[in-house]
Amino acid sequence: MSCFWNKNIALFCTRFPSLAAQYGMHSQSAPPEEATLPFTLTTAKNGSLTALDGSRALHSLYNPEREAEQAVSALHTSDTLAFAFFGCALGYAPVRAATLFPHDTLIIIEPSADWFFAALTACDWSAVFNAKNVMLALQAGVDTVTTLIEQAGGGSSKHVACLINSAYTAHAADYFSALSSSLNRASKKERINTVTLEKFSRLWLRNSCKNLMQTALLPGVNRYKNACIMPDGKRLPALVLAAGPTLETVLPHLAALKKRMLIIAVDTALRACLHAGVQPDFILLVDPQYYAWRHIAGLSAPESVLICESAVYPASLRFPCREIIACSSLFPLGKYLEKRLGAKGALAAGGSVSTTAWDFARLCGARRIYLAGLDLGYPGLETHIRGSTFEERLHGTSCRTRPAETGSAATLFGANMRHSRTYAGGDILTDDRMQLFAWWFESKQQEYAPSRPDGVETYSLSPHSLAIPGIGVTDVPTLLSEPEREELRASFFASAKAQESSTSAEQVAQVIRELKNGFECLHQTARTGAKLCDEALDGSMRLKKGVAYYCQALEAVDAAILTSELKEIAALVFPTERQLDALYEKEDFSQNPVLSSFEHSKIIYRELKNSIKSYLQYL
Repeated sequence: MSCFWNKNIALFCTRFPSLAAQYGMHSQSAPPEEATLPFTLTTAKNGSLTALDGSRALHSLYNPEREAEQAVSALHTSDTLAFAFFGCALGYAPVRAATLFPHDTLIIIEPSADWFFAALTACDWSAVFNAKNVMLALQAGVDTVTTLIEQAGGGSSKHVACLINSAYTAHAADYFSALSSSLNRASKKERINTVTLEKFSRLWLRNSCKNLMQTALLPGVNRYKNACIMPDGKRLPALVLAAGPTLETVLPHLAALKKRMLIIAVDTALRACLHAGVQPDFILLVDPQYYAWRHIAGLSAPESVLICESAVYPASLRFPCREIIACSSLFPLGKYLEKRLGAKGALAAGGSVSTTAWDFARLCGARRIYLAGLDLGYPGLETHIRGSTFEERLHGTSCRTRPAETGSAATLFGANMRHSRTYAGGDILTDDRMQLFAWWFESKQQEYAPSRPDGVETYSLSPHSLAIPGIGVTDVPTLLSEPEREELRASFFASAKAQESSTSAEQVAQVIRELKNGFECLHQTARTGAKLCDEALDGSMRLKKGVAYYCQALEAVDAAILTSELKEIAALVFPTERQLDALYEKEDFSQNPVLSSFEHSKIIYRELKNSIKSYLQYL
């Protein structure tokens, strides 16, 4: 046992010196005594060590190395970039993966330090500690590990082979169950993001280009950063209004609540606020769709500040209000401009404008954030507050053969519905999309826990909304019992008084000219790549110059594309991985792997040219 330990611990301390110091390990550390190991070592039929966790065998009792090799080989595909080991028992599986697939990243996940160091006593881990890319997630948080896995897979967990063996995970079943749930949520979010990108990328491009000059000149939300924190330490709370059915219980008290806190409304809730005779302090609109603008179309709020994103429907920027300000863009084109002209202020995007509204309240420095109408489900089988644009549209299009109730039913039963619990412990109908939003709020509440200096306390004003762990419940009478804070409100707006943007129209125009020139150069590079592919696929040209010439020339083209700062902008309307696969399926590729490579490359250059053309068309 000690012979394995001495070698392994020396390699561990060399490869992970910070982690070794954290656990008080050094190259001469003594191995744990066999009596203190969390499992019982025994000998397999082939003479290798194996182990028992109680009566459970952690590895094969005959040949643990062969078992590990079969397991990792079965998981590996041509798309695999990394392995993630949910626990590793004695380490046979990561050792075999490091040996068989030396170019893949290894992620070893072990929530118990005792189990990890015990594993170093039983087999030779040299292949792992000498691997090119290896990450050790020892006692790491679930969210951290999820991020590690996504990054190792090039931004997608589907390129990571996760080895999940119940024998390896039984000692920390709750942890690994939470990790699996987190990865499932991330995978669902990834699929939703892919579908959203495929559906709306050209809309984002078109809107961003049309709004380019106007949004670049708008002031940013950064002017309100920590404005809720007063010099004497007092803080102004904030109330976020969403358009769920339970908002109706808050509306009669909205005017009184506005005297005590900031009112931040999402676009879908504005109509209801105005019907109640209250103009919110801020209105959030970040959705680029036409129907998002319809929520505020025909309305006016001369006392409100509209916060928008650069890709909103262009008419939104003509909304009659006190002022329009911008948050940092979520899209590459807007980020390119902000890099040169100054950042507006980033607000988190969790798939719903309500998540952005909550993050704006946090950015303002509100220590307490109240949520009204954020039901994330259908309490009483209602979909939206009465009088909302959603409901009015249903009534406006209803007829004898298709009444408004038909549209409501389609909403209620069309999105993988499920039952969940409310804050009061009752039953609420919800769906996958709402559950993802709830998970976003849960993760943010953990990130900004009240115990932290920058922590936030979040409360729902309805006990009948979907319960989100970490968020409490209070009621309107409790808030109305608090003193009015008109002076704090005045101080908030005074400290963040309107300022002219320091960016001039000429500066923006200059950046746009540079952008166009850059796109034209990138377009020419893609054209060169496509032309080289055509020549390489021409038999006479290939014989004349040789395959090596074209491979080298295309490597230079690829290097120019990959080092271009505009590649991320063009990628917005470049086909997704799924769309590229669909394009490939339509082609009859050569059986010759070299020629097939040229054919695949030609398609990529063609699509890159089309992406750049889309930008140049609108710019």
